[in-house]
Amino acid sequence: MHGPRGQMMNPDKQLEHLTKTLNLTSDQQTQIKPILESQQQQMMALHQDSSLSRDDKMAKAKSLHADTTSKIEGVLTSDQKQKYEAMQQKMQEHMQERMQGGAAPQAQPQ
Repeated sequence: MHGPRGQMMNPDKQLEHLTKTLNLTSDQQTQIKPILESQQQQMMALHQDSSLSRDDKMAKAKSLHADTTSKIEGVLTSDQKQKYEAMQQKMQEHMQERMQGGAAPQAQPQ
């Protein structure tokens, strides 16, 4: 597992990870940070909204994630976009495994 639970929701940590992985310029970082902060705020509000069913929350979270992804992709170069999409795909597969109570996580060679 990557660090403590919820670490990926921290906009600063996310930005740091994206900057390292995608080699973001400072201009791109400036544009992406508010997108990540907005996502975090909306996700926290969604998490605290007790009027929604679990399925509704999941659907809204998925929609919010898709919206965030498209906004971030709008800032990236085509090379960065390909890397970002690959990262998203990997994360999606990882989440699916966990949701299915899946097999034990594969050991990652270091």
